[in-house]
Amino acid sequence: MTAHRPDPPGPPADGDAFGSDVVDRVRAAGGMWALPGGELRMPRVFGFCRGVTRALSMLQEAVAADREDPGHLYLLGEIIHNPWVNAYVQQCGVRILTGESLANPETVLTARDVAVIPAFGVPLQIQRHLEMIGCRIVDTSCGDVRRLWAWATRAVGDGYGIVIFGRDAHDETIVTKSRLESAGGRYVVVGDLDQTRRLCELIATDAGSGAFGRAFTPPATNARSAAPFARIAQVSQTTMLYDQTIEVRRLLHEALVARYGAAEADERLIFEPTVCRATQDRQASAIDLCRSGVDLVVVVGGYGSSNTRHLFELAAQHTPAWFIEDADSIRSAEEILALDAAANKPEIARDWLPVKRPVRIGVLAGASSPEVVVGQVLQRLAELLG
Repeated sequence: MTAHRPDPPGPPADGDAFGSDVVDRVRAAGGMWALPGGELRMPRVFGFCRGVTRALSMLQEAVAADREDPGHLYLLGEIIHNPWVNAYVQQCGVRILTGESLANPETVLTARDVAVIPAFGVPLQIQRHLEMIGCRIVDTSCGDVRRLWAWATRAVGDGYGIVIFGRDAHDETIVTKSRLESAGGRYVVVGDLDQTRRLCELIATDAGSGAFGRAFTPPATNARSAAPFARIAQVSQTTMLYDQTIEVRRLLHEALVARYGAAEADERLIFEPTVCRATQDRQASAIDLCRSGVDLVVVVGGYGSSNTRHLFELAAQHTPAWFIEDADSIRSAEEILALDAAANKPEIARDWLPVKRPVRIGVLAGASSPEVVVGQVLQRLAELLG
């Protein structure tokens, strides 16, 4: 069974390329599939969010239009972080720009071509290149991400330094940084609570530029010291863990209290909860599933997907969890190819499936995980359970 290589594409505009009859049946059964050797359970909410659905729909419409004069459709990076989806769109004839051709699209695109901006957006300098080329632009940028840019840019205009809770190398964060840079803002990216505590220590103690420079270097920051963060506007990459976002806020507030006193701290920190509602819903549903009495959880999605990785992190706090990309990752009842979080790469794990029966398996899918792949994983697990 091959999940990471899509079947030859049908008409892209038919909307069925990413669906799954298996998932539909499990959903209709209340999210549970009873089997001789146990059961498969799915959460209340899973799979594509509205932003991803919108982006893919816009791309499919562009593919359909390109058929009249093919060869002019270019995608500026991955449409979403899922290998099946990106393989599928390439089979539809879309050319994906990466590396130098992405940084300098004028070397590839002409005014006759169509440039598709992915759901994360593109850095402002690349968008300006597109406007200079004069090509048609199809902008699928997520609305939640756009709202983050707008709020953070306004905060820069009001004199705040921006603290971004997110993954520094993630496409969304890269685009956010480019917008802030263009607005003349100073930012620092903290990827986890440990980095947040380090930043808070620097703020609370009014540490010099040397200490700040040792703790945070480009591209995580464009500031030379902690001075721009005497007044802080906090945002989060839209796919981060919501509970950790709230904890970042608490830590930043404590640091400002320590430095300026309680009377000033509230005025020196503004906060916009930019973790999107779809992400929050999937995280809450994942926790509910993990607490429902499952023996293990299989998380399905691209390894580069931030929202899927966070579902895996949540699941691992409650039960044995395996993060896989597709059904081919399930080699047998004894072996599975899953992400090794410590090494940050997929590794073969053995004896992953309990021998005892019945066994209850939870299946989680990120907001960028197509149901066709999830359905293939469900089918593979069902085979193992008889």
